[in-house]
Amino acid sequence: MATLEKIRQKGLLLSIVIGVAMLLFIIGMVDFNSIFGSSRQNVAEVDGDEITIAEYEKKIDEMTSFYKLEMRSNSLTDQQTEQIRSSVWSSFLRERVIGKQCQKLGIVVSDEELEESLTGEIPNPMLMQLGLFYNPEKGGFDAEIVRQVADAAAADETSDVAKYWNFVKNSIKNQMLEEKYNALVGASININNLDAQYAFNAQKGADIEFTSTPLSTVADSLINTTSKDIKAYYSANKNTYYRDNESREIEYLTFDIVPSENDYADIKAWIEDLQKEFYTSDDFIALSNQNSDESYNGVAQSLTSVDSDLKDFAKSGKAGDAFGPQLFGDTYKMARIVEKGIIAPDSAKVSHILVMESSKERTEQVADSLIAAINGGSDFAEVAKAFSKAGTSANGGELGWLKDGDFDKEFSSACINAPIGKLVKYNMNGGIQIIKVTEKTKPVEKIRMCVLSRKVEASSQTYGQIFNQASQYMAQNSSIDKFETSADAAQGQFLRNYSVAVSDVRISDLKDSRQIVRWAYEAKKGDVADRVFECGDKFVVAALKSVSKKGYPEISEIEETLTTAVKNEKKADMIADNISAKLAEGLAATGEVKTAQGVSFNSQYVNGIGMEPKLYATVANMTPESAPAVVKGNYSVYAVKVVSTNETGEFNAQAEISQLENRRPYKYMIYNALEKGAEINDNRITFY
Repeated sequence: MATLEKIRQKGLLLSIVIGVAMLLFIIGMVDFNSIFGSSRQNVAEVDGDEITIAEYEKKIDEMTSFYKLEMRSNSLTDQQTEQIRSSVWSSFLRERVIGKQCQKLGIVVSDEELEESLTGEIPNPMLMQLGLFYNPEKGGFDAEIVRQVADAAAADETSDVAKYWNFVKNSIKNQMLEEKYNALVGASININNLDAQYAFNAQKGADIEFTSTPLSTVADSLINTTSKDIKAYYSANKNTYYRDNESREIEYLTFDIVPSENDYADIKAWIEDLQKEFYTSDDFIALSNQNSDESYNGVAQSLTSVDSDLKDFAKSGKAGDAFGPQLFGDTYKMARIVEKGIIAPDSAKVSHILVMESSKERTEQVADSLIAAINGGSDFAEVAKAFSKAGTSANGGELGWLKDGDFDKEFSSACINAPIGKLVKYNMNGGIQIIKVTEKTKPVEKIRMCVLSRKVEASSQTYGQIFNQASQYMAQNSSIDKFETSADAAQGQFLRNYSVAVSDVRISDLKDSRQIVRWAYEAKKGDVADRVFECGDKFVVAALKSVSKKGYPEISEIEETLTTAVKNEKKADMIADNISAKLAEGLAATGEVKTAQGVSFNSQYVNGIGMEPKLYATVANMTPESAPAVVKGNYSVYAVKVVSTNETGEFNAQAEISQLENRRPYKYMIYNALEKGAEINDNRITFY
C-alpha cells in the first residue's frame, strides 16, 4: 500500500515529464539518438575530440591490409590482430595529440608537400623500407611501383591496395607533421655550457670501495610508526604514488578442462575396435586418414626423424608389421610399416627458376630456351634473376636445403631424386619449375609408415562436469570473503591475483581472457562474477578485489605500502647513524669491504649493488680526496669511498653541445609529456 501511495503522489510529475518528452520528440527538438546513442559509438575521446568506432575500424582495416600485403599473407593470427588494434590505438593518440598542437600553431602539411614526398624525385625514407615497393630486378626500391600502387588505389578505393596506400599516406603525413612540430620546439631549446658540463661529468666513472648494510638487518618490531609519520611521508612523496591510469585487481580460480578416466577408456576402446581392420586390411591407409588426427602423406622419413614414440618399432619392424595401440602422454597411437629399406638422400640443396607465361605453349618454349641457354654456358643464377617469376629470383633462384615433404610433396621428391648438376623440368601450378640440385646429403635408410593417432580430449560430458564444478564454486561463494577463503589447495584450487588495465588484452597466460578484463571494468569492488568464463582449456571464476583510480590515492588505499616505506626510512636512519659513528675508524669498521668499477651518474645497475641511483649520484660528486660518505639507498645503507676516477678526456664545451644537439632527447620527451597532459577517455573496452 505504501508503494502504491508513492506512485500516486509521483503520478502527476511523471505524467508531465513523459508528456513533455513526447512533445519535444514529436516536434523534432530532441534527438534521442544523439543524446543516448553517440557515446555508444565513440571508442575514445582525446581532449574532447571524439574517435568513433567507424573511424577506428577503418584504421584497423587499413593497417590489416598493410600487414597482409607486406607479409604476403591472406590471414593474420589472433596475436597479430591484437598487435594491430594496439598499434592503431597508439597511432590515433599520437595523431590527435600532436595534431591538436599543430592546429593551434598553424602547422600543416600541404597536399603538394605530401605528393612530393610520395612520388617526387626524393621519396620519403619510409617508402624505401617497404617490401611492396621492392623490385628484385633492380635489387632495391622502385619509384615506378609506388606510382602503380597509387594509380591502382585511385581506380578502386575499396581494394586492399587502396587501404594499404591510405595507411602509408596517412603515416607519412603524420610523420611529416610531427617532424615540423619537433623542429619548431627544438629551435626554442638552447643547450648551454652548463648543460654540456653536466653531461660531461655524468660520463665520468669511478672505482669505489663500499660496505652495505641491508635494511632487513633491523627487525620490524624495533620500529614504531604512527599515523602522523605516515601522513608526513605521504605528503613528502605524494608524486611517487600518482597513478597515470586506473587499474583493477582481480582474483580468479581456474578449472582445467582435461579428459577424465572415462574419456581415456572410451578412446582406448574406440581405437582397439579399429585395431584388427588396421592390422589386416589392404585399405588401412584410407582407414587411418578417415579416423586419425594426422593424415598419411606418403613421404619417406629417415629413421632418425620418425616419431620418437615409434622409433624402436620403425627400426625393428618390416614392411606390413603393425604396432599398438599404445598410449603416449595423452595420445593413443598405432602404426603400420608401408615400405622399408628405402635408401635415399635425406635432403638436397636446390636452386630453381619458375617459368609462367601467358599460355602453356609459351611457357614450354621459354622453359626450353632457358634450359638450352644454361646448358650452353649461361649462369643459372643470372638467368634466374632475369627470368624467374618466383620470389627467390633476387638471390639467383636459390631455395637452399629441402627435405622430403617440404613445400610440396611431389616437388620436394623431384628435387631429392634429381641428379646433381643436371637441369630437371617439373610442371607445377600452371608453370614449369627448372630445378638444379647442387648438393645432396649422404644416402640413408628411410621408411614409409602410416600412423593412426587420436589425442584424448575432454568429452562433452566431462566438459559439462567441469563447468558445473566452476559454476558451483561461483554460486556457493558469491561474496568476496567466501570467494577468497573457499579455495581448497588439496583439490588443486589456487587463488591467483592479477592487476589489469583497461587496455590489457589478456590476463597472465589465460587465452581469450579479455572478456574478464571487460567484466572487471563493469563490476564494482567486491563483486563476484555471475558467469563462468571459458578461456581456452580452462574455466575461470573471478572476483573484483579492488579498484585503483587514476590520480592520487587515498592514504587508506596504500596504508600498508606507506607503513613499509616509513619503516624502511627509519631503519635507514638507524643504520646510517650507526655507520657514521664507526666510519672514523675506517671503512672496514662498517662491514665487509667490496669493490666496484666504472660507477657513474649514468649507471643503471652495478654488479654487487643493484639499482641504487642515490649511491651513483653521490659517487659522481666525489673524488679520491673526498671523505667516505654514508648513503641511504633503496635496499641498503652504504659507506662508500672513491678510490680512483676514470676521466673521459678534456672537457670541450662545443663538442659536448654538438653531441647533445645530435641526440635531441627532447624529441622522445615531448610526446610523452603531451599525452600525459591530455584528457583521454578510453572506451575501447566497450567494443573489444
